[in-house]
Amino acid sequence: MKIKTLLFSLILLPFLGNAQNTNLRKAILKSDLIVSINDYRMDTVRINDYTSKVFIHFDKIKKGNSWIYKNNLGSVTKKLSLWKLVDGEDFYSYLITDGGLCAGKVLEHGKVYSDLFFIKKEKSEYKIVLHFQSLEWEQLQKMEQQIKSLSSIEKIKNENERYTKTLDWFIENGLMPDNDFVDYYKEKQLIKDSIIYSESQYVKALQEFQNGKEELLPMLRSKYFNEVKTYYLQKMEDILKIDKPQWNDYYDFTNAFQSIINDELEYDSTDYLLYSSLTSDKFDEYDKRRIMKHLIEVFKDWELENN
Repeated sequence: MKIKTLLFSLILLPFLGNAQNTNLRKAILKSDLIVSINDYRMDTVRINDYTSKVFIHFDKIKKGNSWIYKNNLGSVTKKLSLWKLVDGEDFYSYLITDGGLCAGKVLEHGKVYSDLFFIKKEKSEYKIVLHFQSLEWEQLQKMEQQIKSLSSIEKIKNENERYTKTLDWFIENGLMPDNDFVDYYKEKQLIKDSIIYSESQYVKALQEFQNGKEELLPMLRSKYFNEVKTYYLQKMEDILKIDKPQWNDYYDFTNAFQSIINDELEYDSTDYLLYSSLTSDKFDEYDKRRIMKHLIEVFKDWELENN
């Protein structure tokens, strides 16, 4: 059997927590087979003096050494040899996210880890859409929940129901719908100019936002301005209480401030210069604390009409 694989390997961070990703949704939906396995081989075949091919081999896909989380193929062969593309070959690069990834992960002795492969079949060829390395059991369980949830939505035949259920999924995972989703349902005429959420979806989104899923800010900022403002004010005041703030604390403070102020400060204003200096070395810790106190007062007085 001729098998060709497009493989992109990622190492998982808090990606499975609040930082759920619309590209993960795409990977799950594009996959015909999702399998976790901790027993596979890799080898390199030298083609010539400037080209080599890397292969991944599943010698035994069976109960005990692997777990199948999604299977739209029916029967699954017990052996697979997968061609891993490297060095500028055709990756599914659009599935890469901007954040949530790291260069490496320290494995703990005594823990069991497994890799998770997302595989799409086209004719006699297999393409690996995504590959997570060294997942712990708890991470696999979280991934399994997402796979089951999205696979269930995928099977819904009615367009209106699938659209609504997918919107619910986005909200539950603290995500705004991506352009592919919006453009598709515009073509289906379920979306006109913009997405219209139900009142229950807005309420659910506010709850998720207040639990830390801040990616939902765009759909909530105008409708729940006071609630959103209160959330970020509390966040800024908590940062102010930190005894020895680090760079990331100042960064979080400026993000919270900006979420309400929304680029409305004049670039040559004193408040803008103070705000933009928090993550620089222009001021020491004492002065930065004074700046934060001042910006909190500016924040408290800010109204939706200012935007």
